[in-house]
Amino acid sequence: MDHNEQESWNPPTDEELHYVEEVAVVLEHMGLVRMHGRVVGWLLICDPPEQSAPGISAALRASKGSISPALRFLLTAGWVEKVALPGVRRDHYRIRGHAWSSMLQKQAPLYSTVTRLAERGLADFSDEPPGRLARLREMHAFFRWVEQEIPNMVQRWLEWERKEGSST
Repeated sequence: MDHNEQESWNPPTDEELHYVEEVAVVLEHMGLVRMHGRVVGWLLICDPPEQSAPGISAALRASKGSISPALRFLLTAGWVEKVALPGVRRDHYRIRGHAWSSMLQKQAPLYSTVTRLAERGLADFSDEPPGRLARLREMHAFFRWVEQEIPNMVQRWLEWERKEGSST
């Protein structure tokens, strides 16, 4: 870390590190790589909210080689954004505003793909006994419903956030 960053950086407490690990484990159960979850966990609670890659590495006691791919993934996934701070040459990272609803919206095409796959299965195996197609019908119905609900859910979330944000 350069001199300016070192002055504004506070090492995480044991309580913060414990929380970061809890976030990482939960996100790992959701399919994320543990280190990616640790980076998310740290960026959720760190102060200041913008952290350099070396700062994240130091806070998490992790190598630059494990932080770099995590940041690349999280940038691509839209969970994290890169920010430039005035007078600081090094890039910093923070949790992106609306990261969670954006994540849901970005996954919508995947749900469409699953819906189309289920439709193809139902067409390809239409001569099979009805009981054998029940799982495909359920899959198709569920993902068709999810596809339709994502835009509504995101809209409801944004409305809820505006209402709750104005009352807090």
